[in-house]
Amino acid sequence: MKIFTAPPETWEQIELTHETVYTYTAPVKFSPHRLVLRPREGHDIRLNTMNLRTYPESKISWYRDMLDNSIAVAEISEESSELKIVSEFTVSVPPKAEDGDAPIYVPHPSLVAGIEQMVAVPYFQFIYPPEVEHLRNWFSGTGLAPKPGQKAAIFDDMAILIHRVIKYRRREESGVQSPAETLRLASGSCRDMAVLMMETSRALGYPARFVSGYMESGNSQVGRGSTHAWAEIYLPAYGWTGYDPSVGRRVGPGHIAVGVSHHPRGVMPVAGGFTGITGVGTTLKVGISTKRLPPLQSPPGEGQVQGQSQ
Repeated sequence: MKIFTAPPETWEQIELTHETVYTYTAPVKFSPHRLVLRPREGHDIRLNTMNLRTYPESKISWYRDMLDNSIAVAEISEESSELKIVSEFTVSVPPKAEDGDAPIYVPHPSLVAGIEQMVAVPYFQFIYPPEVEHLRNWFSGTGLAPKPGQKAAIFDDMAILIHRVIKYRRREESGVQSPAETLRLASGSCRDMAVLMMETSRALGYPARFVSGYMESGNSQVGRGSTHAWAEIYLPAYGWTGYDPSVGRRVGPGHIAVGVSHHPRGVMPVAGGFTGITGVGTTLKVGISTKRLPPLQSPPGEGQVQGQSQ
């Protein structure tokens, strides 16, 4: 299966390994596991190789969901007291654009119209409807909200603001905090900050979506990385534009998206269940590491995404 055209020789490669290990206090039987782990390809990222496997072995099949994410389903027949899921891939990413940090000035209100407005309906829907007015008032109270008819760097400013007022806190609990709770606590995980930015953008009348993926960082380079999340806002002149409020800027070549959704539950990296004896306990350990590789020097021909467990 052809999965890319040869990237320009100026594009560097990132090698990433994502290992998820569930340990149980007794052998359990697994239901099918839904895995959102394959990078989204496009003009700004090329997938060169990918290998996805599980221990115990599983039958892995692929499909594209309604949001065009590549989803793997792992069917595990063997009972076990441990489940290990390993995803390894290399991607090519372009150099950072010279104007990559220049603010994007957008009109207010949003100019999404026509067919795009119809498609954007899910991305206008609030996850926390009772908090909409609170978020609108919060952002307006900062003095950053533009008046109708004005152009402003709304989302560059919003990403910087959230980064400044919300302290990053790595949370192991599943799910997300509500935006109001994140503001009250003045702390949250990357996914909490992404939801805060997404819901505030919607409160201002702009379609927004949640992105799950990875970010190359100092931690990932020494094997202590974690999954990452950020928000994308739809700007008609620019398309879906990523903003990462946990670092206070737009996304760059070190951000690797694997799934997008109007709701954070739609792109959980691993989702599945198990059955076993009453009271069986479980622990989770996740390890993510990245490494920079030299650019590809010649067209590699055909690449393959491996779907069989080893």
